[in-house]
Amino acid sequence: MKVKIGVLLYNRILTEAFITFLKGIEGIEISEVPECSLLFIDKPVVNEKTVRETFNRGVKTLLIDTGLSEEEAVFLVKNFPISGIVYPEMETDLLKKCVEKVNNGESWFKRDFLSVVSRRKETLYISQLTDKERQIVELLIQGKTNKEIGRELGLAEQTIKYYLNQLFKKTGCSNRAALVSYLSKVYQFIRG
Repeated sequence: MKVKIGVLLYNRILTEAFITFLKGIEGIEISEVPECSLLFIDKPVVNEKTVRETFNRGVKTLLIDTGLSEEEAVFLVKNFPISGIVYPEMETDLLKKCVEKVNNGESWFKRDFLSVVSRRKETLYISQLTDKERQIVELLIQGKTNKEIGRELGLAEQTIKYYLNQLFKKTGCSNRAALVSYLSKVYQFIRG
């Protein structure tokens, strides 16, 4: 039985090239995204409506590493139902094995990546953020001071400090620079 695969990448040329590549692999059938049982995506499309809908339908998802930072990869795997990560250097036989394993309900991650995921303390879960924290994150990564954030949101500077302390706890970051650096890398997925 062939695995019905959909491909949804940010770059249309890469999408077509990857589909052409996949067509040469035995046991794979290219399908439209709504009908697929396994979907290949890349970082820019993770938060798109179509992808969120496939997550909700239980479609297994493989993330193609198109230059992910470690922070981004860990954040995405912890916040979205991603079944594995496919790397550019993968050989065809290994990719076929990956598709079979994920299609059968297993996950596909490098061991060293799983080790990083398990020991990584500064991972924020999107579901933990309040609306006010999301607003503060946006202003924080713009480089605004506590006073400027407070003025813009109509809150006291002390209240902003409280929210920042909450963000420190939720991310595991120990200082403002680390917090801003981390949030800058994952903000595109938070703003949804």
